[in-house]
Amino acid sequence: MSKFSASVTVKLHGGPLDGKSAVSYGAVVGSLIDVNHHNYRVTTVDTIPGWTEMIANATWVDKKSLVPRMVVKPKL
Repeated sequence: MSKFSASVTVKLHGGPLDGKSAVSYGAVVGSLIDVNHHNYRVTTVDTIPGWTEMIANATWVDKKSLVPRMVVKPKL
């Protein structure tokens, strides 16, 4: 769904914030939202009949380092 809304209540699934809700401005399916430094990907967005608000579901995305860490070996 590409319709934007002033506020979207997002139900979070997985990760440290499992079961909590967050509010996002204009969340669309496939977008990535940041909630308290945790990434969640929006999976569904639904409208509530008769309301101007929308509700959504999002699943946790584990942050992985893009650059491999360098291992420093101590000199003996």
